[in-house]
Amino acid sequence: MSSLVSPDIVSQLNQVLSNLASNDNNLRSSAEQQLNEHWIAQQPDLLLLSLIQLGRSHEEIHGRSFAFVLLRRIAFKQVPGQAQKTEDATIWDRLQEQSRQAIKNELLMSLSVERENTVRYKVCDAVSEVAKNSFLKGQKWGELLPALFEASKSPSAEHREAALRIFSAVPNLITDQPIDILKQVFSANLQDANNAAIRMASLKAAVAFMLEANQPSRASFSELMPQMLEVLSPLVAQRDEDGLVDGIMVFIELGENLPRVFRPVLPIVMPFAINIMKDKTFEEGTRQTALELLLTLSEASPSMMRKTPDFCSQVIPISLEMMTELDDYEEWYTTDDLDDDDNDENYVIGEHAMDRLARNIGGKAVLPIAFNYIPSMLGSEKWEQRHAALMAISAIGEGCVKIMEPELGKIIELVLPYLRDPHPRVRYAACNAIGQMSTDFQDSLQKKFHQPVLSNLIPIMDTPEPRVQAHAAAALVNFCEAADKSILEPYLDAIFERLLILLNSGRTYVQEQAITTIATVADSAEDRFVKYYSAIMPLLINVLRNAHQREYRLLRGKAMECASLIALAVGKEIFAPNANEFIQLLVQTQQSVTEPDDPQTSYLIASWARICKVLGADFVPYLPIIMPPLLQSAQLKPDFAILDPDDDIDSKYSAEDGWEFVGVEGQQIGIKTTVLEEKCTAVEMLICYARELGPAFQLYVADVLEIVLPLLKFYFHEGVRNAAAATIPHLLNSVKKANASHEYILTMWHTIVKKVIEVIMSEFDPTFLWQLYVTFYESLEIVGDNSLDESHLEAFTKATEVQLQEFYQRIKQREQARHSGDYDAEDEDIIMEEEATEEGVLGELSKALHVILKTHRTSYLPSFDKLLPIVSMFLADANPAARQWALCVIDDVIEFTGPASWVYHTHFLEKMIASLMDIASDVRQAAAYGIGVCAQFGGENYSEAVAEALNNLFQVINSDGSRREENIYATENAISAITKILKFNNSKVDVNTVLPAWFASLPIIYDEEEAALTYTYLLDLLEAQHPLILGNNNENIPRIARIFTEVLSAMILQEPVAMRMSNALKAIIGSDPGH
Repeated sequence: MSSLVSPDIVSQLNQVLSNLASNDNNLRSSAEQQLNEHWIAQQPDLLLLSLIQLGRSHEEIHGRSFAFVLLRRIAFKQVPGQAQKTEDATIWDRLQEQSRQAIKNELLMSLSVERENTVRYKVCDAVSEVAKNSFLKGQKWGELLPALFEASKSPSAEHREAALRIFSAVPNLITDQPIDILKQVFSANLQDANNAAIRMASLKAAVAFMLEANQPSRASFSELMPQMLEVLSPLVAQRDEDGLVDGIMVFIELGENLPRVFRPVLPIVMPFAINIMKDKTFEEGTRQTALELLLTLSEASPSMMRKTPDFCSQVIPISLEMMTELDDYEEWYTTDDLDDDDNDENYVIGEHAMDRLARNIGGKAVLPIAFNYIPSMLGSEKWEQRHAALMAISAIGEGCVKIMEPELGKIIELVLPYLRDPHPRVRYAACNAIGQMSTDFQDSLQKKFHQPVLSNLIPIMDTPEPRVQAHAAAALVNFCEAADKSILEPYLDAIFERLLILLNSGRTYVQEQAITTIATVADSAEDRFVKYYSAIMPLLINVLRNAHQREYRLLRGKAMECASLIALAVGKEIFAPNANEFIQLLVQTQQSVTEPDDPQTSYLIASWARICKVLGADFVPYLPIIMPPLLQSAQLKPDFAILDPDDDIDSKYSAEDGWEFVGVEGQQIGIKTTVLEEKCTAVEMLICYARELGPAFQLYVADVLEIVLPLLKFYFHEGVRNAAAATIPHLLNSVKKANASHEYILTMWHTIVKKVIEVIMSEFDPTFLWQLYVTFYESLEIVGDNSLDESHLEAFTKATEVQLQEFYQRIKQREQARHSGDYDAEDEDIIMEEEATEEGVLGELSKALHVILKTHRTSYLPSFDKLLPIVSMFLADANPAARQWALCVIDDVIEFTGPASWVYHTHFLEKMIASLMDIASDVRQAAAYGIGVCAQFGGENYSEAVAEALNNLFQVINSDGSRREENIYATENAISAITKILKFNNSKVDVNTVLPAWFASLPIIYDEEEAALTYTYLLDLLEAQHPLILGNNNENIPRIARIFTEVLSAMILQEPVAMRMSNALKAIIGSDPGH
């Protein structure tokens, strides 16, 4: 090869590289410094050209590999010392064009001539990285694709494999190529009879292409699925388990993203996976991977797998069989470390499989098949079978709730005897089943079956095995979390008697669990806990006084949690004698925490907040101690890493250390999640302090706001984002209550609202969007009238318009899903859940518009004009929730802008009157309320329309079933609307004709908001002795008395209307006791 760089320079660099690999720390550090300061910073062109030359010419395999690895890593590092991170320029971007071109040429040449696999793979990685970067930045590498296509058809297996590896890493290279040519290339390589590496590389590239391709290309390419699956058959025959797992994992990725491409080949996939799962001569990991493929498909396309013949009947018995594959090893009984280190054991994987099947495929399909096996397993002499059956009941409960709940009593009867099983592991599993069912069937289980459950579960805390004791106490936590104090009260003596014994156990984990259970029971028992306070609180304080060794840190944390929850349960007065000492112990603990992973930290944060709730204003002196570390926790930043192909993932980024990875633009981005829970707890506690302390928290508001506003875009943890958003209204309230100046509050609000609207504009997580709208309108209510300028109103409207367009598209998508060939009845639960979530967001969005209109009135109308088209679209939609939402918005426009709303009447008025006859009661209610506000606030322009609406309003009131629960609010809003027409807008109405029919429609006894105005009007008429109300010879007086009695009994009226009605009723009775 011709030299790009003089041999002397290459030799100098080679020496630096040799020193980088040295065992001598000083030599290695010096080489790193020289590489960074002399080569990377000062002469990057020369460095990368020298590396490519070393990669091409170094005599040693390792030397060539290392050169290509460094080339890739250094080239795509950010340029050192960039002024702004937003520039995002890499060293590659700063090279001279001729240097880049030279490196590209040499890379292609290396692909062609390199014979060593390990080196050629590094070349492929480097080529892929350059291609990826070029693609993202719109840079051309015209020679690459022809060279790769040529290589993909080459007689040389090495050349073909290299091309396929690069296609796999950068599929965008080929997504716009003719599909027929691609199919020929891939078909030939998938069927290469002589080379397994080619077949596997072709499979990986094919899947990568399918994931990137457009729908038409993907549909055509999926004809190769049988050939792709056939790549796995020789691996089974040869027992190449590493290759087989690798291949199945590729299909798992495809199944996660494109499950429907499997539909035509399910008759191949099912027996293939089932046979591997059944074959115990395969390694556990191989069998588990085959199971994972089928479970992934069931998650990604439940309806497809429900319709697959015998899917559940084949997978469930194998999963149950896996659950029996566990050993009764001594360590289970003797260990002090309960951290699960057997998550990859078959019995755990089988249990997870049952859970996933139930949640994805649904109870109708899973429960009958599971219970074909569970009773006989429970009756088995083998403890493993009984254990598996009980764990299966635990696993399927969440997904089978609707089907299991009617039979819950029978299932509990089935489980309870195994709390007394001779084998400890079975008793443990029975505790697990009771605990899980207490969560899955909460309320129902606690209310109906507390006696048999608690009378059998509580004695298990006396069992001799510490792990069973602890698990019985843990099951009690699940039960008590959803139990009312009246249910728990008869059992409290028996519960605390045993928990106090467990608190003195020799096993730390038993003590920890006992404390957790005491905390939960106290939280549920509330004031009923007072009688046990004097026995338990001193023990907890004693733990904090004396348990200082490192191994007791978690125990101390749980003691803090328990003591603070007890303080909340019993209240300030009972807690007072221990308050000072407990607080001093918290202070000492806080000062002793020095390590970032100390488990006490998160317990401390939450405990301080609970004590704040107990003490109220008396807590303020402790803020200077608490706030600095709390703010520090709220600002914690997780570690990030971009995964390098050469990294040893398991050792460097293990899941046990909290590393999680996501794919972004072809790269694996890692985040270390261990600090996120502490960060989330800290931000949640900021809400508590701001809410509880009000004006006393003002000193910290500016610092907290600076932390929480950026966290609205903290995408790594939804809890952090939600807590940050929820904090904001409390911060505004704090400064307002502290009597800050209006200018200060307004400046703070404008900073907040700009950020909130910016996030609303681009947010597509409905749960967080719900919180953002709540944050917006709660804050606006606090700051008050006319606190948004024109730019804010326009920005809010634009962001909301974007969201409404997205909502509307999803409504249409769900309609299409319901009418598609893939839809089945089980999918309806998922669709209805999505609808409920989105309707919740629409409700909060509607409230935000309500508060804007309430606080800005007609000044919002120029912005509202931009929303009008989509509001009209929702109003005309077939979806009742969409129609109701649109009517609610229009109701607010009329209510808060009055006569000015008439300008929009052609868009809604006719539809509003017609909607009084809508099939959906919520729509009728919104329409009736709308007619009422037209009458009350709309002015003379609306007089003809409201008069026209009377006929429909009376039809709503007098229709069959109008007083049923589902219709009552629509009916009462219709009555109220007539009231408003008669009282405020009656110029086109014959009041004397309408009044008797209106009086006959009473009473209103549910809708508090509408009742007050209606009965004020009735009382006015009564006091004026209106003849149509009194009737001939006062014949209506008995009915008026009955109405008043019924309304006062319903207690829906506030003072002074209630008092006025009561006095009127007394006057009626006093004037004619006979009535």
